[in-house]
Amino acid sequence: MTTHSPQATLIGSIAILLWSSLALFTTQANLVPPLLLLSLTFGVASLLFFIVYLIKGELKSSWSKTPISAIVMGGLGFYFYHFCYFYAFQHAPPVEAGLIAYLWPLLIVLMAGMTKGNSLSWTHLVGAVIAFIGTGIMLQSRASISTIEVNTTYDWTGYAAAFACAFIWSSYSVANRRFQSVPSSAVLWYCLVTTVLAALSHWMIEAQNTATSLDYPASTWIAILGLGFGPVGIAFFCWDFGVKKGNLSLLGVLSYTAPALSTAWLGLFTEAQLTTGQIIACLLITAGALFASLMPNKKMPSTYKKAEGI
Repeated sequence: MTTHSPQATLIGSIAILLWSSLALFTTQANLVPPLLLLSLTFGVASLLFFIVYLIKGELKSSWSKTPISAIVMGGLGFYFYHFCYFYAFQHAPPVEAGLIAYLWPLLIVLMAGMTKGNSLSWTHLVGAVIAFIGTGIMLQSRASISTIEVNTTYDWTGYAAAFACAFIWSSYSVANRRFQSVPSSAVLWYCLVTTVLAALSHWMIEAQNTATSLDYPASTWIAILGLGFGPVGIAFFCWDFGVKKGNLSLLGVLSYTAPALSTAWLGLFTEAQLTTGQIIACLLITAGALFASLMPNKKMPSTYKKAEGI
């Protein structure tokens, strides 16, 4: 039977808290093209991790203990998730794209519960459903406050990319448990791969279509650094450690608090006004997460224990 470390679960939840600041920092860096922003922020994260592990003297050991398969999976997972995320929001209505893309916490709960050595609790399922309903209300409420109609042509590829977002990140998070012996310092190599891929993509796609410059105001660079250190940097280390050693099903449900916290930060630190629908959504999302976290899995039936030889 797989044992879960409460400390690792707590560390993994820090990633969710950091990811909730993604929207706040991104609004301050909206002058930067998406792929260039991806390259810059992951570049900051790579530099951060490189310095930390250089000082700790763990660079060589991290490289030697990290198989190429893990680096490929991590780097491609980081890159393609963000690439599909940006593509989805450009080719599908934002409400539908966001709702579909944020299926990944629910998929993590379901996938983790079906893996060997884990059991899917009814409390996780109920909490996930409650939180998912809250997420839908929040996205709909956020869209309804817009008073400007934009004539945009959408196509099915945007919806496909949003589904890909959910599938890529949930699959990566669950599959990453296969590399429990790989140190979380391996996130450095994942970030480096993502930085290189994003830079090449920017050069091949964005730089060919529009002229780009790094002459941005100080507030934009502060946002880039904030993204690199927080949601893109430390968050991935915490998430890597959490999904490998912690309770993955619980982390999946707790992930639903990210959009609630994100809306709260925007309401507190920007001019955005929270609507009644958003407040209700925040309460539902928080209630769903708390329901799952405060009511742990029931003990396994004796027949299951005998079948597993426990």
